[in-house]
Amino acid sequence: MRKQVVRKQRKAAPAAATSGKQKVAPARQRVQPPPEPPPPSVAPPIDAMLDGAVDSLRRLLGELLEQRLESVARDVAEVHRTVAGGADRERVVALLDDLLHALGASRFTAEPLDVVDPLIHAVVEERRADGVPSGVILETVRPGFRSGRGLVLAKAAVMVSGG
Repeated sequence: MRKQVVRKQRKAAPAAATSGKQKVAPARQRVQPPPEPPPPSVAPPIDAMLDGAVDSLRRLLGELLEQRLESVARDVAEVHRTVAGGADRERVVALLDDLLHALGASRFTAEPLDVVDPLIHAVVEERRADGVPSGVILETVRPGFRSGRGLVLAKAAVMVSGG
């Protein structure tokens, strides 16, 4: 029975070849021309509306940046007054840390018993600790800061074991 099906398909193939022109004609009829562009009277109002929206966004962003700069300038002026007033180093560092945090930098600390990573940690003190190998973090003295993209802006100050 399988041989009969094959023979029927072979016999049908020449018939289809002769009627091939009939199959091509309907395909040509189905091809549609590209859609016409909108009339010119519609485009200018949309362009004008978009231009107005872009201008509004520019003004809004400009105002936001100006407010942000004023806020940062006030914070920097406070740091300057604090330094001029003879404040201790810890107070100035705390103000600068708060300023970085306000600018969107993310704060990070070192975990005790982590190994020092010189890319993100700055060793500021060594202390002998029993049972802790040399170069292991004992505590964070000051946090570090990263930008929104992960760039280290300030390394975390750490105390490590001296061996």
